[in-house]
Order: sequence, then C-alpha cells, then structure tokens
Amino acid sequence: MYGMRMKINHNGQSVILRRFTKNDIPILVEHFDSMKIHMYTKGLFAQTLENEEEWYEKNRKNPDSCTWTIQPEGSEYPIGVTSLDNITSRYNFCTSGIIIWDSTWWGKGIASAAHLGRTLFAVEWLNRFAIRSSVREPNVASRRALEGVGYTVWGTEPISTERCGEFLNTHHLLWLHPKRINIYYPNGLPEIFRNGVKKAEEALALAKLEVEYL
Repeated sequence: MYGMRMKINHNGQSVILRRFTKNDIPILVEHFDSMKIHMYTKGLFAQTLENEEEWYEKNRKNPDSCTWTIQPEGSEYPIGVTSLDNITSRYNFCTSGIIIWDSTWWGKGIASAAHLGRTLFAVEWLNRFAIRSSVREPNVASRRALEGVGYTVWGTEPISTERCGEFLNTHHLLWLHPKRINIYYPNGLPEIFRNGVKKAEEALALAKLEVEYL
C-alpha cells in the first residue's frame, strides 16, 4: 500500500512524503541502475521499466507494507523512497527502510525529516510499539540519522555482504515506543536501549510539532 501525504518541516528543510504514482516509475529506473546508490543496499542489478512496473503493482496491493516517495518541497521530482514493512505483525512491530537516490540531496537532513514523519505515522496510525531497521557499517550517515530519532544498534552481523571486493558488516537497530516499554520489557528496560528511548521520546515530541498531515 502507499502512504498518505504528510509534510515535515525540519531544520530548514520542507519534505513531502506522498504515495507513488506511475509517473514516478521512470525516475526509479533512471536512478536504480547506479552502484553508487546501491553500495549499501541489497541491490546488485539494474532494473528495467517492466521490473519497476511489476514492483509498483505488487506494492500497491501489499497490505503488509506502507511506502512513500520522498520529495523536497519545491523539487520537481521525488528523490527517494521510504517504507514501513511487516505492518500487520501481531506483535506490534514493523521494519523500516529508506533509499535516497539523488546524491545531491545527501547530507541535507532529508533522511532525518523522513524518519520523523514515518515514525510518527507508525505510532499514531499503525499502533506500532517497535520498529526494526538495519544499516551497513560503513554507512555512518544513515546510522546517525536513525539514531537521531531513537534507534539503537543492538547487534552487528559480520561479513553480511560484499561490495567492491570487500566484505561489510551490518548493524541491526531497534526503535522502542517510550510509552510501551513495559509491554516488551515488564522487568525493566535493558541498559543498552535507555539512551535510544530517551531520544525516541524527544523525537516523537518534535514530530508532533514538525509533521503535518496533508
């Protein structure tokens, strides 16, 4: 399924999260054939228009996923995609992911803004208590953006993939809803998550100020 529109005004950036349209598919094809973009994703091969059309139709009908395209306000085209998956889990968790394919927007706070909107939606509309994610170890900027809204690295998977002849580790992260801690941890929150939960509480308060549902 595709997510409802929202606007996030964060650190001087105004970012729109909106549903995909068929007009966006050629943009995916144009950018998803770059190993620069897929250096730290699961992608290995270029996609065709037909591949992306199939993805669009499959995702459009998938009740277990909510996907948005990321478009800075004033930009003519979307510059990335973010999603929440496994949203029908009976255990009230989901998983998150993001790709910003236009490298001219890297390092400008777009991912942080998208994380705020996505996380608020997960809490307020999907009733999720926890969000899982992962990031390749060399992708420091992506890790910091996730940690900024309260994700905690709880473990690192060694030699999980290979890029350019080098094996990379993968960090696994967890975001916990500050008001639902007792459900998952009735005997007390483990120390490893304490700082992350504090940041998660701050991020939710900030998101309520900066995220506007359109």
